[in-house]
Amino acid sequence: MDNSKKLEINTNGGTLILEVVNELKWCMIYFRNTSGTVKLGAENVGILCGRITEKLSNIRGSKPFVLHDKEMYTITSLFEGHTTLIYSMLDGNNVQILYGDAELKINPLFSLTDEERSDFLAKIEAFSAEAQN
Repeated sequence: MDNSKKLEINTNGGTLILEVVNELKWCMIYFRNTSGTVKLGAENVGILCGRITEKLSNIRGSKPFVLHDKEMYTITSLFEGHTTLIYSMLDGNNVQILYGDAELKINPLFSLTDEERSDFLAKIEAFSAEAQN
């Protein structure tokens, strides 16, 4: 597979890695920080990037669920890991990105300010366009 189909986004908590691994555009998602690398799961790159863009562009447009007295919003479920990408609101329009593992334990990944979120989404959208060609 062409190595140009990989995106690494450095965040304040580590690095989110999206890698298209085959001609069917299956995208593996990893998160790396000082503790190591966690495989979050996989999804078609177009579906994955579309859901991330949709949910994080309209952060208050989804119905939240409540877990441990905290409102959270689903971004997307992932295959090959059975995890779910989630976000929760912080101060103002800042968001925290989390994932729920197969045992339903919620794990924080990183947070994004409003400005960082715009940059993050621009990178996701550009990667999606490139990876689908």
